[in-house]
Amino acid sequence: MRRAPLSAIAVLLAFAVPVGSRAGGDAPKQERPAVTIELHIGVPGLAFIGQPLQEFLKKFPKAKVTPFSGQDDAVTVKANEAGISCIAVGHPGELKLASVGFNLDGGYEGMAEVDYRTREGIGKGSTVNDLLGVYGKPVDILGERPRGALRRPKPGADPPARQKYQYANTDGTVRTYFLVDTSRVTQVVINDLHPLEDHIVKAAPKKN
Repeated sequence: MRRAPLSAIAVLLAFAVPVGSRAGGDAPKQERPAVTIELHIGVPGLAFIGQPLQEFLKKFPKAKVTPFSGQDDAVTVKANEAGISCIAVGHPGELKLASVGFNLDGGYEGMAEVDYRTREGIGKGSTVNDLLGVYGKPVDILGERPRGALRRPKPGADPPARQKYQYANTDGTVRTYFLVDTSRVTQVVINDLHPLEDHIVKAAPKKN
């Protein structure tokens, strides 16, 4: 079956409004709390790495499922109304989420903006400085070409408007990236590298 390069698997990807009072002594207006994203995991019980695809679809029956590059062991999944985009891989009939993205700020390819925020507080309204202040220096920063292909900025060149700030878990098997558009954090995407490499990334041909 045909495979696709790793640069093609980047998938997509809230803010808590403080409770306040109106003038005149009105009762405080209760706002819906933001949904909490666990770094390198996702949202437990909702959309997370390792979740069976069928379980995800029970929660989001309107989600659109499309074979990835015509493969039968990988699909892309978009729950537009929930602002969630995924890649599920595995044996046919036993697919599990290996990439989960949450849309934080602004519409993106039909994805709704939903109130998501990481446990450390990164969500709608966060800037790249907030990101660096919370998580420190990323393990990698990737830019985007006009057509979406990833590249590292050349030394001395102006940084691209959209960049992916990547952070890894302790053993390096999972990477979470934050999409930074100019200075705003707009999406967060969690990638489980090993299953993605097994089912999405084409191995380089061996030389004789």
